[in-house]
Amino acid sequence: MVLVDDHPTVRAGTRAFLEPEGFTVVGEAGCERQAVAIAAELRPDLLMLDMRLESGPALRAVPRLLLAAPGMRILVHSMYEDPALVRGALTAGASGYLLKNSSLAELVLAARTVASGRRYVQPSLGACLAQTLRGEGELPPRERQVLELLADGYTNREVAARLTVSVRTVESVRAALRTRLGLVSRADLVAYARRRRDAAHA
Repeated sequence: MVLVDDHPTVRAGTRAFLEPEGFTVVGEAGCERQAVAIAAELRPDLLMLDMRLESGPALRAVPRLLLAAPGMRILVHSMYEDPALVRGALTAGASGYLLKNSSLAELVLAARTVASGRRYVQPSLGACLAQTLRGEGELPPRERQVLELLADGYTNREVAARLTVSVRTVESVRAALRTRLGLVSRADLVAYARRRRDAAHA
């Protein structure tokens, strides 16, 4: 297991909780760059990731971490209860989401569940996440159109031309989609749009 958090005391506390429960912490990191390097070198089966690092939002680090260590599972350990962030973490490729105010028993359960190859979302967030997922399935027509065109590789200007709207309107729709889906960047949104399209055609 690798622990990634920009607070050394949090990493030390998490290590102290988990090692007596049978987990082996093989490395620690305080920023995205260190985390990617350690993941690539050690190839751990599990990485516990803080939602927000000093280097920026952790969601953008998830794809890089998974690319550095294929097969590794990521459990996000966060103080944020926003279901959009939960959805964003899972969409980015994380396998679990746990709040930092959880009990030791739940911390151990989440780590074991994710390490075994299954998903884990803290139950208190389950209902909110389900509501977010339902909202995703009920995207307004304009948002669906923009997503489909982004998946096909069109730029904002090209999307605007095809839908006969302004570029600013397309940018507004993109911003609304990122908020709804808990995504951080345009690249995240394009990747999500392509996964959504591929799943629909599978």
